[in-house]
Amino acid sequence: MNSSTTPVADWLLGPAGPQRWRVTQSLLALGAYAVLTLVLAWQWRLDLIRTRAALPLGLSGLACGMVFYGLTRSGGNLLLQRRFGWEPSLTLAQSIAGLVGALWIYLVAGPTRGAALGLLVLVVVFAMFRLGPREALGLAAAALLLLGAASRWLTLSDAFHFPADVEALHMAYTTVVLTGVALLAMRVTQLREQHQQQRVALQQALTRISELATRDELTGLPNRRAILDQLATETARHARKKLPLAVALIDLDHFKRINDQHGHAGGDQVLRGFAHRVESELRGGDVMARWGGEEFLLMLPDTSVEAAQQCLDRLRERLRQTPFDEVSPGLSITFSAGVTGCLGQGDIDSAIERADQAMYRAKQAGRDRAEFG
Repeated sequence: MNSSTTPVADWLLGPAGPQRWRVTQSLLALGAYAVLTLVLAWQWRLDLIRTRAALPLGLSGLACGMVFYGLTRSGGNLLLQRRFGWEPSLTLAQSIAGLVGALWIYLVAGPTRGAALGLLVLVVVFAMFRLGPREALGLAAAALLLLGAASRWLTLSDAFHFPADVEALHMAYTTVVLTGVALLAMRVTQLREQHQQQRVALQQALTRISELATRDELTGLPNRRAILDQLATETARHARKKLPLAVALIDLDHFKRINDQHGHAGGDQVLRGFAHRVESELRGGDVMARWGGEEFLLMLPDTSVEAAQQCLDRLRERLRQTPFDEVSPGLSITFSAGVTGCLGQGDIDSAIERADQAMYRAKQAGRDRAEFG
């Protein structure tokens, strides 16, 4: 969009988003009312409608359009949605106003009143893309009932200029068209609902695929791929700001013994329980991922190696205080860890290798401890 028109568009339509689309629709409706007023003026110029009929009709249409535009532009439609559950586009209210306007034209337009029937159909077509099937059918039925009442009133007031047979034909043709429109509205609603269901299903599938691609199914922790991506992002940020970043590789001690004594189901419970206990102790920016088997990789942003050692001590203490009673009463789990600092994106693989070597030194030194790499 041209920058010279942006302030005007922002002033008329408001900020980008769903509300702007609603304001645009109400502004288009106001434009339609303005064009209709010009048509009424032309009709008056041709002496096909009296001033006392055309003037209030045109002014009422413009006023109606201004009210809906002002209500939507000011956010009043959202207030009505919150308080009364109204549809935020105010489609039903605008459709009822348009229906009244079309029938008003039918009553006062004289020999050109047949054209008003097209406006009647246009109102129902406009509504069917936003309303539900019941509301659309109700609007079409209301249009037919009001048209029948208007035709009867014209026939009773001036049977010479408004013959009953002609009015009946108007009614018959309009019934056929509105019935077709109502059926089409039902089909459009079904397609819209199917499309929405498909969108929801697709979004759920994409979310599930994303989780499978980045999350370990057993523990719910990020997987190896996800933690490597996060490490790449964090190391770039820390290198720019010259902040420390620590990495720790953790391995549960004697995990094979747990599987042998409690089965693989018990081992899975230990892995899940360990992940839950550790995550509850981490800060908001800290991330632990399942690296593979019983190994976990811990990323500690803005953390020196010494501070990382203190974090691991807290985790070790947490495990001592909360045995894995869900697997076996009093079952205690320990871990060995290797800790190192990561100097940047180019150091990620080396840092993980240093942490891995330090972790094996911790195991060789007696387990249940951490070594620096």
